[in-house]
Amino acid sequence: MATVSLEDVKSYARIDGDEEDALLESLTDAAEEYLTNAGIDPGLAPPALYQLAVCGIVLHWYEQRNIAAGAASTDFPVGIRLTINQLKNTCLLNSL
Repeated sequence: MATVSLEDVKSYARIDGDEEDALLESLTDAAEEYLTNAGIDPGLAPPALYQLAVCGIVLHWYEQRNIAAGAASTDFPVGIRLTINQLKNTCLLNSL
């Protein structure tokens, strides 16, 4: 179950309607799993920063979904990467 709500993701991505809800929920679950696998514990992470990272990852993946495999970006934009790095550091410090 996602920590970040579908409504928060849709608001961040400026998506109206419910046609994409299943996709967005799947992407949200995947984004949270990605962060967990990166060593980020949502219980130790600042909630606003964690939500920003999840929403940013979801939006990035959502925007990349229809781009041809060779043309799609293989890494996150720098803002998302910096947020993930800060979350990793914060979780590490909070776990000590």
